[in-house]
Amino acid sequence: MRLVTYGPPNGEEPGVLIDDHLLLPLRPVLGRAGLHIAEMGDLLGLWPAMEALVRQAVVAGDGAVPLDGLRLGPPVPRPGKIVAMGFNYPQHATGVLSGAEPAGDPVVFLKPPSALSGPNDPLVKPLETTQLDYELELGVVIGRACRRIRRQDAQAHVAGYMIANDVTARDIALGAGASNPLLLQIARGKGFPTFCPTGPWLLTSDEIDPDRPLRLTLSVNGERRQDAWTSSMLVDVPGLIASVSATMDLFPGDLILTGSPAGCGFQLDPPGYLHDGDRIQAAITGLGHMDLVVCDEVPDPLTVR
Repeated sequence: MRLVTYGPPNGEEPGVLIDDHLLLPLRPVLGRAGLHIAEMGDLLGLWPAMEALVRQAVVAGDGAVPLDGLRLGPPVPRPGKIVAMGFNYPQHATGVLSGAEPAGDPVVFLKPPSALSGPNDPLVKPLETTQLDYELELGVVIGRACRRIRRQDAQAHVAGYMIANDVTARDIALGAGASNPLLLQIARGKGFPTFCPTGPWLLTSDEIDPDRPLRLTLSVNGERRQDAWTSSMLVDVPGLIASVSATMDLFPGDLILTGSPAGCGFQLDPPGYLHDGDRIQAAITGLGHMDLVVCDEVPDPLTVR
């Protein structure tokens, strides 16, 4: 199934796509069964008990509304955490590490959930950066809580998959870290609002063969920049879940970004950073299309000092 959220930012409601044109709101469906779900993470945590009910409602189609004109939000608007991976594709790692050996374990960092935005929302270029960059990634959403999960058991803890973009202000993220790694500002450079667009939908894990490679493509203003397969990842999804869960608890709704392939703007000659009006179109096999337009941040005179 293709699970979505819809509605205004910070007020999204859970839904499911019946087809490419109709959306079924899930709050009424679950409410009639006496189930009151506040957000998508709650639904995912109870998914084994609710899946049959949702599937029956999709078949019936009662209460479906046209998708046209609705804003789709991030499929999981309020995850407990966003865990991101660095250097998980060989060409991207080579471009960043400049010949240094990648770490033995996946390189992990966190993005704030406040960075999330929808698949067609504006990508806001902050006042502080002149090096706005994209990183197309496969997003994996946790469905069952886990800690120190074994690799062979990891797939059972996946709720589904979606498109994600780990947007980065390169000049802020690197900053003085070019001379001293202790001065890196990864959280700042990757944590601005709209720096983690996701969607359009969360495809439930039963609809994807975990052994089937998925193709990731991203274009800027019609120019293909990224084109790769998930089979190129240095550590696959089960391996990432096992590694991350060895360090921290994972809960339903938590989002794992699995790394970006080569072709980011900083790797081009000359660099291809994003500017006001640029259009970024991305797709992953079976997970739909993301379409973003960059807009410069407009300073608010009431908040800028």
